[in-house]
Amino acid sequence: MREWVTSGDICLKDEYNLVYKIAEITYREREDESFIYEIRPNYSVISLLKVTDFQGIPGLDLDLRKEVYIRENIVPVFISERAPSKNREDLWDLLEECGMQYLNQLEWLIRTDTQYSGDKLFVQRHEDKTIDIDSIRQLGNRSAVICHKLLDTICYGNDVRAESIIIDDKNRRQYFDLLTALYSTERKYLNSQRNTGIQSSIRQGKFKGRTRIKIDKLAEMEIFTDYANKKINSAEAAHMLGISTSTFFRRYKEYKNHVNML
Repeated sequence: MREWVTSGDICLKDEYNLVYKIAEITYREREDESFIYEIRPNYSVISLLKVTDFQGIPGLDLDLRKEVYIRENIVPVFISERAPSKNREDLWDLLEECGMQYLNQLEWLIRTDTQYSGDKLFVQRHEDKTIDIDSIRQLGNRSAVICHKLLDTICYGNDVRAESIIIDDKNRRQYFDLLTALYSTERKYLNSQRNTGIQSSIRQGKFKGRTRIKIDKLAEMEIFTDYANKKINSAEAAHMLGISTSTFFRRYKEYKNHVNML
């Protein structure tokens, strides 16, 4: 019997703009209209989260520590409470906005920009953020960027493999705690430097115009690095930073001038 498969990652984004892969979710639809959902929690990542950020996956008892939670011919609560049903009046408008011609609730969740208000969870396409020594070398000697990139990989549940270090489920928590502390300290330092610079400019009468859009400096450096290595284009980089393309090019030029001076 033929079947169609849709897969994605259930994720959560924290205050530092780091994305955690909470679980993998797969939807299998068969030609006889029967279906099955499979949800595989990523417990090593879940253990990294604060209670204030994550209260569980609705409809699942994670205390059972199952490798996979299966719902056959039943739509999981996680899906039903945030995706449109087939009886919704504006269904076709919602599908058209996402470029869809028929309702696949998981696919809709992956494509939509609509954020569910009940929690911080969302669904996106699978990503493999595993990095190796070559990937780390491409980041240069900027420790802040390296720290953020390592955290990005750790939080997504992927591995870091370098010459003298391997970070995986066995030691994920230890490195997460260490790198989070370093990241937080660096973040506070950069914010302090920026505020000091603004105050100094105000005292000297050099501060003019509206305040620049505030962007997380560590995230900004990582995105600039990915853009420089042609992993993303300018439109994608601007969208990730929440600024216009013209503003992105201006900030990127400032970034390159600063790096060249180091």
